[in-house]
Amino acid sequence: MEPLSTLAIGIDLDFVSTAEGGRTTPLLGGADPENRFTYRPNWGLPGWPDGDQTGAPVLGFAKADVEPGESTRAVIVPMFFEQVPAWLDVQPGDVLRMYEGSRICGRATVRWIEQATWRMPEAEQERFARWLLAPEV
Repeated sequence: MEPLSTLAIGIDLDFVSTAEGGRTTPLLGGADPENRFTYRPNWGLPGWPDGDQTGAPVLGFAKADVEPGESTRAVIVPMFFEQVPAWLDVQPGDVLRMYEGSRICGRATVRWIEQATWRMPEAEQERFARWLLAPEV
């Protein structure tokens, strides 16, 4: 498979609490290589009606085992943004809705957007994972 041009998007992610309708269990994982791209929620983009969503797997989280109601940083990667060109309109400061099925499980504020490659080479994964693991600035 030829590498495809895509985007990597760094986000501040606030998980919805269980009491407010979010997940009932922690989201396991983190930024270690064995956890990368294993979580594949959908995302509601700015301006989209509630319920409209598109996929972008999570490269990783700054924290392992995120509980409902907690916050963390994450990097998401829309795999086929040419099929959903609205990804190109996303800007730092925009808020994305994170879905599991029809349920909103999180809200993300976009911090940065960079060009990336899909299937993401290991060196590129490491570069984005360093941001996840860096101290908050």
